[in-house]
Amino acid sequence: MKKRLIALAISTLMAMSMLAGCGAAPAESSEPAAPSEPASTPAQSEPAAEGDHEPVELTLWVTSRNTDEFTEASKQRFLDEHPWITLNEVVKEGDPGNEFYQGVAAGTAPDLIQCSYTMMNKYIQAGILQPLNEYLDKWDEASHLDKTYLDMFTKDGNIYGLTDTVNPMLFGYNKALFKEAGLEAPKTWDEALEAAKKLNNPDANIAGYATLSAEWTEWFFQYYVWQAGGDLTKENEDGTATLTFTDPAVIEAAKYYQKLSAEKVLPSDRTLKFGDLLDNFAQGKIAMMPFAVDWVVDVANKGMDLDDLGLILPPAGPSGKTATAIAGACYVINAKADKAKQDAAWEYISFKASKEETAAYYENLASKGAIAPVTITRDDMSITDFAEMPEDWAPVLSSVGEVGRMEFYGKADFGAYVDRAVQKVLSDPNADAEKEFAAAQELAEKEVLATFNEANKKA
Repeated sequence: MKKRLIALAISTLMAMSMLAGCGAAPAESSEPAAPSEPASTPAQSEPAAEGDHEPVELTLWVTSRNTDEFTEASKQRFLDEHPWITLNEVVKEGDPGNEFYQGVAAGTAPDLIQCSYTMMNKYIQAGILQPLNEYLDKWDEASHLDKTYLDMFTKDGNIYGLTDTVNPMLFGYNKALFKEAGLEAPKTWDEALEAAKKLNNPDANIAGYATLSAEWTEWFFQYYVWQAGGDLTKENEDGTATLTFTDPAVIEAAKYYQKLSAEKVLPSDRTLKFGDLLDNFAQGKIAMMPFAVDWVVDVANKGMDLDDLGLILPPAGPSGKTATAIAGACYVINAKADKAKQDAAWEYISFKASKEETAAYYENLASKGAIAPVTITRDDMSITDFAEMPEDWAPVLSSVGEVGRMEFYGKADFGAYVDRAVQKVLSDPNADAEKEFAAAQELAEKEVLATFNEANKKA
């Protein structure tokens, strides 16, 4: 009997990826990473024969919540295959990846870590990540890695992170409501708005559309800006940022939000928070909304029939193209560790990322009925090898890498200013969007831009 997709396993990788849009506001480290000299590519050398390896201790940060029988068995398999390596596991609760920079500065960082996509740019600029090129060039499984996700963490020809799963932000819609109304899934903003108007039914307490309006509004809003062909900030070559809150695409996105508000297709209660939106979507009270793949577990646990859950790429905006965010975590190696520890760290990473161990991981989840529709970034396996899911989800998951991107640069520092402007235009469909975003940019430039640029400017 095929396994049914009904729940989400909270693994180390999933916990990291939640930082970028999976049930909590995306966040970066509160302490900026000061720039330093970039890490140099490791000296080219042939790996020693197994019997020639000197003993080496590999320090890892681990969390108790991600330790179970499978992880213990996996660790033992690694140690059996690498008898010259011992593991020094330091329990570090919370989000170890976000504390890596501080650990490097204090000399207490592990030799490798999983860190969220949101931290990668900051860590690369700080020069604390070791390039993986030497190791990837010699790894016999490297050809099976999706180049899209390697390129995401490549700077100046150096590859700094290895990721194996992706949690994308998609667009969810209630198939039952759409079918009852004789509607197809929307492909553009205009189609989504027209469908929302037809599906909106205040008497039945059904909102045709939903987006965040009470908190973290910049989280969803950035996707619409991208779909309109622009961005909220510009990352300069020297690591500094230029704010572009008045980019025409920003104003287009704001006006679309105002249309949704003016047409009264959004939930009438504008105080609803993220969890409230998921509750209402699961109960059939919201027809469509931005939707991340790892929220499947939430709506399923709240009683939604997954056969009624449609997942598509976000509708295209005025640019004619779609765009969305992808979340996940990367394995990275501490550039300040000595060469023997870096080599051992790669042995650990390549073991975890191998086809055999990756398959064992998902087979274990499947045995518990706990798999989310994540994207596995290898070309020789798919999540559908381990779980049954609606047929129309698979092509969406396979294509999201072509339109996915990271959150806008400096979001942790500038997001609150965007949030204020978005809330103003949502609360007042007649508000001057350009004026509101210009004021937000002026305030951000006055209060935080200089500090951000000083902390992130390359030496």
